[in-house]
Amino acid sequence: MKCTIKEIADALQLSRNTVSKALKGSSEVSISTQQRVFQKAQEMNYFNGHEKQNIGLEIPSSSKGSILFLTKTLANDSEFWGKVLKGIEKILSSSNYRLIIATMSDSDLKKLQFPAALNDPSIKGIIIVEICYKSVCKALLHYNLPIVTVDMPKDYYSLLGKFDIVTMENRKNIYRITEKLIQKGLKRFAFVGDLYSGNVGYGFLERYEALELCLKNHGLQLDKTCSFLHETDEDYRNFETVLEMMKSLSSLPDVFVCGNDWTAIQIMYALQFLGYKIPRDVNIIGFDNIPASERIVPALTTINTPKEYLGRAAARQIIERIEYPDSPCTFSQYATELIERDSTLD
Repeated sequence: MKCTIKEIADALQLSRNTVSKALKGSSEVSISTQQRVFQKAQEMNYFNGHEKQNIGLEIPSSSKGSILFLTKTLANDSEFWGKVLKGIEKILSSSNYRLIIATMSDSDLKKLQFPAALNDPSIKGIIIVEICYKSVCKALLHYNLPIVTVDMPKDYYSLLGKFDIVTMENRKNIYRITEKLIQKGLKRFAFVGDLYSGNVGYGFLERYEALELCLKNHGLQLDKTCSFLHETDEDYRNFETVLEMMKSLSSLPDVFVCGNDWTAIQIMYALQFLGYKIPRDVNIIGFDNIPASERIVPALTTINTPKEYLGRAAARQIIERIEYPDSPCTFSQYATELIERDSTLD
């Protein structure tokens, strides 16, 4: 029979409020207390079947333990992270580890309110994706668990040597496609992406810097009058917002270089709605090569990232970190590929 929060509180001589917050992973409760509450709740059969399945309390006797996949967005709803997750699952299942998925909202991230699953004693390590707040990364270190992050905070330097990093190469192909278009006579380049968001990864910054460097090396400057560097990626997922952004421009640049494919696709939709032709009126470049980038008309020029391989690499690294905890932390970067399609000049 399922027990109550009051019974857990009485058993631990804690208040019901403290137990409730601990079960929600509130930052107002210390990690050690959260772990005590979680273990007692498990002993007293507090969790029902659905919650057990989600947080992974029941581990097969043959399992080596669980790996927590911690993310901001449900990976199954993301064309990019879904493939990363697929790669992680392949390696963990073949290595006899169970995968547990937990998500954090923007509010959770800002309040450092972690999911209760982090206190599951079966958790042996954490793989972080789409979470790049430096404060969150630092707070996770207090759990004393091996951590691998896919991408990393913009100001990640103070975190080097404290967890393993798996990422894609971001600069080479942005520089390459920019240079190609410059050689075709294009001069006005703008960047669109949530460059100043606290949760944006270092990869976005590298893409922006590669564009600026290429322009500088050819005696050009970024067209900041046409660039949009908002503090939230939600602006770029909303068609109406992007449409208003495009309407606000007195003229278009020759090229929009976008932080990712979703941003590029929304810009294409907005410009086409306004009657512009791509690439006749403006060239558009994305990044990631999600399936939608090939389906849209005209097909989007983009940079392919090895999504599933990034997941496999992250899973292999977390297993190695568990087995060899004293080995040096790693920084692994994997090659990308330029995919030229119809949204840029031939």
